[in-house]
Amino acid sequence: MPDSFVVARAGDGLVAHFPDVVSLGDGRLLAAFREGTGHLSPEGRISLVGSEDGGRTWGTPWVAVDGPFDDRDPKLARLADGTILLSYFVIDWSSKPRHTTHGTFVRRSTDGGRTWSEPASAGMGMSGGGIRAWHASHGAVAELPGGDLLYPVYGHRADEKWWRAGVMRSVDGGRTWPAEDEVEIAAADGVNFQEPTLTVLPGGEVVSLIRTDVERAYLSRSTDGGRTWSGPKRTDLPASSHHALALSDGTVLVTYGDISRRFAERRVTAGRLVGAPAGDWDGYPDVLLYDSGNRDQANPSSAEVSPGRFLTLGFDIPAATVVGFFTGPSDYREAGPSDYRDAGRPAIEKPAEPRER
Repeated sequence: MPDSFVVARAGDGLVAHFPDVVSLGDGRLLAAFREGTGHLSPEGRISLVGSEDGGRTWGTPWVAVDGPFDDRDPKLARLADGTILLSYFVIDWSSKPRHTTHGTFVRRSTDGGRTWSEPASAGMGMSGGGIRAWHASHGAVAELPGGDLLYPVYGHRADEKWWRAGVMRSVDGGRTWPAEDEVEIAAADGVNFQEPTLTVLPGGEVVSLIRTDVERAYLSRSTDGGRTWSGPKRTDLPASSHHALALSDGTVLVTYGDISRRFAERRVTAGRLVGAPAGDWDGYPDVLLYDSGNRDQANPSSAEVSPGRFLTLGFDIPAATVVGFFTGPSDYREAGPSDYRDAGRPAIEKPAEPRER
């Protein structure tokens, strides 16, 4: 397991969750994380922290978003023109008889994250009409070769049982996300599709890795810029709250919360390096990357700080910190403890009842 170090500390009385990191070039990094009193708490806010030296040292955090409800799961993206996008979702946990979902939002910054635009709503069609529903996001906005932006979202209406994954589109740099441009990535009776992420491969193909309740993540692909998607295919990744990063050499680094219990009885941060992402993502060695010792952890995010040098962030609840650690390609060539291909298992398994996260 690589050595870890502190990236940021949460404010007094708060703990840090859900970090995300993006490279701004020239050794500059920007990281976001949620601060609150717990994993689910009404006062969640989003803070940022920066590094000027490739992640070796970090500055003082500052608050970027602090609305009246719980601002959750921040994700960062840097566009080709240097604009930074911050995406997140908002929940009011106090409403009765159940929480109220306020939707998913995107803000823009042209000064390195110091100031932000007003939030642009990027809601799925399922959240309209005042229907109380679960509506959220986990993956960052992805920029396509032609300049269009895709934002992965997921959720369900109050009258639906199974969760589905979708993608929103912006053609104006993230300023607007028309509801009529929403496209479904994955949906099926008997499986909950949650927390989709997007990875744009060198040839322009977009790959969505999707968390599920059936022990393994699923993959779906688009070859037409996210307008249509292949049927979701089960992988061997026991991945929860994952991150997938396209690297400069054409490979993809996948870091994730491991739910297999092969490394520990709790969910820990594991990773694999997918050598040929245009093909099958199965069969690559998995390695243990970080374990805080607490059951509430994982939700990692990675950035390539220089060719072949990766920074991954996690969080430590007892210490109320965001932590980081460096790896390289050789760290992922170690043999994993087991192979998760399970070729004989059904494509879709019966999951537990849907649950909010």
